[in-house]
Amino acid sequence: MAKKSRKKAGLTVSSFKTTGAHAKLEVDDKKQKTYYFKEKVKLEEAKEIAEKEGASIFGVSASDLSVSKPKIKYEFYCIYDLVWELQYLSIRKEELSVNDHVKGALVGGEILKPNKGKTVPGKALKLPIVELYELKRTDSMIVDGRTGGLANQMESLLTGPGKKKATPAWIRKAKVASGKANSIDKVIRQVSKTAKKRPKGAKRVVENQVTFKKLMGFYVPVWYVRIAVGEDKKTLRINAVNEDVGLDV
Repeated sequence: MAKKSRKKAGLTVSSFKTTGAHAKLEVDDKKQKTYYFKEKVKLEEAKEIAEKEGASIFGVSASDLSVSKPKIKYEFYCIYDLVWELQYLSIRKEELSVNDHVKGALVGGEILKPNKGKTVPGKALKLPIVELYELKRTDSMIVDGRTGGLANQMESLLTGPGKKKATPAWIRKAKVASGKANSIDKVIRQVSKTAKKRPKGAKRVVENQVTFKKLMGFYVPVWYVRIAVGEDKKTLRINAVNEDVGLDV
């Protein structure tokens, strides 16, 4: 959990210190909320849908199709808006052309001796310039908990009516479908993994913070139904809220 926002200090000499540890990533996730939907499609209706869809998929009559008892699982989705703020130091070597008769120069209290220039003709001083970069990025995403990828097609369902608050006790009891990002904690870890990657050329990260402006998790009930014709087997996923049907792949 990130600390309370603090007023950023002005630039000082210590702001450009390139030695020392990188700043740790701070994540502000205080706005997280979780919800669940109750199934509208009941077990018998799910079985009927599976029979109809299965017959169409295999190209057979319903009597030739084997349909298992539907089992319900909750698939997780997440909607987030975030701000990522990063400050880091980088060192750039700059060559400054000098007169051929210059023996040395005092730059910022440091004595530098000229050498043959690589990017400029004649003699040159190699000046190490420490640059402080400040980046601010925003990102918004609807995450599919099963794949960790985008799930924009779920926006109307997730933002629509019918959801109830999911308490920690409810989440512990629910049978949640497996996936790369099937909880808010996993989504945060996925975002953090990206935010922790240091920019190319960064000598030291001095600030790294992710602030979630919106962080909402949703558990959507889905009927899983095994269908088969002989040895050919497939599993259907029937959304128990809006009746959308797909194959479990």
